[in-house]
Amino acid sequence: MPASHTVEVMGTRTALVLLSFALGMTLLTAGPAAGVEVAGAPVVTTELQLTTDAHRVGPNRQVTLTARLLTEAGEPVAGEDVQLQYQRIGRTGWRDGDTLATAMGGRVGWTVNVTNSTRFRVVHRESVTASSSTSPVRKVYVKPVVSASLRRDWVRPSGVVKLNGRVQPAYADERVSLQRRVDGRWRSVAKAQQGGQGRFVFRISGMNSYGPQTYRVALDARDRHLPATSKRLTLTTVRLVTYNIETRGKVRGALDSFKKRTAEIYADRRGWTRSYIHFTRVKSGGAFSLVLSAARFVPTFAPICSSYYSCRAGRYVVINEDRWRAGTPYFKKSGGNLRQYRAMVVNHETGHWLGLGHASCGGSGQRAPVMQQQSKGLNGCTPNAWPLGWEIRRAR
Repeated sequence: MPASHTVEVMGTRTALVLLSFALGMTLLTAGPAAGVEVAGAPVVTTELQLTTDAHRVGPNRQVTLTARLLTEAGEPVAGEDVQLQYQRIGRTGWRDGDTLATAMGGRVGWTVNVTNSTRFRVVHRESVTASSSTSPVRKVYVKPVVSASLRRDWVRPSGVVKLNGRVQPAYADERVSLQRRVDGRWRSVAKAQQGGQGRFVFRISGMNSYGPQTYRVALDARDRHLPATSKRLTLTTVRLVTYNIETRGKVRGALDSFKKRTAEIYADRRGWTRSYIHFTRVKSGGAFSLVLSAARFVPTFAPICSSYYSCRAGRYVVINEDRWRAGTPYFKKSGGNLRQYRAMVVNHETGHWLGLGHASCGGSGQRAPVMQQQSKGLNGCTPNAWPLGWEIRRAR
């Protein structure tokens, strides 16, 4: 009995195998015609493309990424989910972004804010109709903007000027460097930590010698951003000269306009400022007194002063009111105007206070030195209100 039972069981198994095989052949033959779905049917092989509208972005900038899902034959695949992934440069591990379905043409897009240099890719996971695929990686680098400004563009040798700046976007854990141009190279002279919203402050001291120095602020490259520098800034170490304004006699001219115009002349970059002198008006007790004097009072300053011209006597730079109001006929005949004359006479008399003597015309048709007595005649030179280069050098 055990033997025949064994045989019988074996016979039953054989019959079942044959029946299953016959049924499978029937389904294989009749399945497609009868609409029966077969597990393991082939899916379309796909590939993903990824483009970006920018590879470098500044602060508060967005970047648009566009993906396209295609078959091997280059046909677009619509209606498939594609996920954006990103990874900060210098870090490991991909993070998931939004998943969107491809539209007609197989395209899908994302607009994202980029605050750190970042890698992007897109992923399509296998579906019932399309294979999985991953795009090439696209990198977008952040280019920070470093802004910097000086409170003023001059400083005394013993003084200090504040430089304020900001990095956008901010990287609060990073320092910025103050650099000075020396012998054609940038040298770091100080460092500062970024504060709130990327702000920073430097305090720059004057130099031991008069003249300009060029500075900038630099942010070194990191994995999350490119290097960046501010625009160049020029800070000039100057000789600070104070002056006060006085009057003598009853002046008919408008004193306020005299104050305004002379301040413009002293601040003009064509003037004695080129000798690294900074003129500042004070109420009293200046290094010299600039005087608008009625004509008849001018001779009271010194025997060499006349009631017709302006002059300098000791600490007094005296401007004759008549000449301030009308100039001289010699200057006008040579082609000069009143505005030029006023600048010339202030620069001429102030030049005497700075230690310069009179100069002569260098040749017919040349610009007159400002220290030439242009009020009395030009001697072939052309009218000129501003010190020439050699006069600037003598005043230093």
